[in-house]
Amino acid sequence: MSIALSSRVSLPALAVVAAGLVGCSEQMPGQASAGDTATRGPGSSTPAAPSESNPGGDVLAEFDYCSLLDDGELSDLGLVAGELLDADVTNRPNCTWKTKRAAGGYDITVFYIDNMGIDEVNNADAEPVLTTVGEHQAVKFQSWGGGNSAIALKISDSSRVEIVATGSGGGETQDALAEQYAKLFEQKLPKGDG
Repeated sequence: MSIALSSRVSLPALAVVAAGLVGCSEQMPGQASAGDTATRGPGSSTPAAPSESNPGGDVLAEFDYCSLLDDGELSDLGLVAGELLDADVTNRPNCTWKTKRAAGGYDITVFYIDNMGIDEVNNADAEPVLTTVGEHQAVKFQSWGGGNSAIALKISDSSRVEIVATGSGGGETQDALAEQYAKLFEQKLPKGDG
């Protein structure tokens, strides 16, 4: 598989930087702000509807990614409610969850890329490894000096959903977290063709 490399800043790096800048609120668990005044709780999702930025009504572009984990799952996984990363930073539909503990914690970020497939991962430290997650072809890789582990699920030849694990000491533990959440999220993503 040929992977396009680029010197430009990539989305996972921006997501990681933005995740560090965006704090999670434990005061309003289950609520995430969509960048306007509307809030949605876990389990809710935004229906696909045509909009100025999404004229075709792409269900994955309009999906509320913070709804992927409900209150029970958040509790079981030890995570605080997900928050959207600043759209001005990533310009992608997304969500980030953080562990409730400060030491040894981790972040999980998921985001949708509607203009690059899994063969166009441009921020991997080494050649991404082909794999399968549920019903999706995927690639797994580490990026930015092993700073995070990621799995990109193929939605179409020109779109993907990435799940990125950051923290938790890196290495195999971080890889296992990326795989765990990729399997969980893959089952819950709406069917879309990117």
